[in-house]
Amino acid sequence: MWVFGDSHSTPGVCVEPHNSYWGLVASYLKAKTVINFSRPKISFESVCHILVGEQSRYDFAHDFFIIGLPPLERITIFDDHKNTALIQNSFDVDTWQNKTSNTMSHHGLVNLQYAELAKFAVLMSDRSWVETQVLRQIFLITQWLDRHHANYVIVNHSKNLDLNNRWGPSQYILDYCLGHQKCCVFENSLYNVNLDKHKPADFEQYGWFGHHGSDGNKHFFETTVKNKLC
Repeated sequence: MWVFGDSHSTPGVCVEPHNSYWGLVASYLKAKTVINFSRPKISFESVCHILVGEQSRYDFAHDFFIIGLPPLERITIFDDHKNTALIQNSFDVDTWQNKTSNTMSHHGLVNLQYAELAKFAVLMSDRSWVETQVLRQIFLITQWLDRHHANYVIVNHSKNLDLNNRWGPSQYILDYCLGHQKCCVFENSLYNVNLDKHKPADFEQYGWFGHHGSDGNKHFFETTVKNKLC
């Protein structure tokens, strides 16, 4: 099983791997190994880049892919020759022992949040357009994965996307993503299903946008993810 996402699916962030929603998926599917590329602050651009860049390692007929949608207000940039590494974690599901290695398909890239950029860049970032760009990426990724008959699910770690974001540039891809059975980004996100129900483990630092412990992860698995595994 392959996992792509941000801090909400990064091993050891407020929840042990076997109690995380992706760990519960691995156990439910009886996966033997989980390779997790998640890291804090990652952008969806990076998620897609790693997903495509590691494809020579996939067995599409037997593997399962979890693609986690991070908060959208992030970008990927070149690190100016600093050789920044992205560590992947490989778990034996029987023991949950971990081995780490560098992800060469993302070596030398870093992620920034819009808040870290110039004010001009923030002003140019309109949420409706940002969501439309993400839906375009999801369209292309699903077209590729479906062509390989891959088993996967795309889930949302942050707030639900706007299912009424209907304007000229989004008309086709919005309806496409709304109707795609393996795309779950408009409702029941990790953030939304736990809002006012299960407080994140680091609530005092991040509020409801924080990282969930075992209760929140289990609730997300049972509410959103499990019925996508059939």
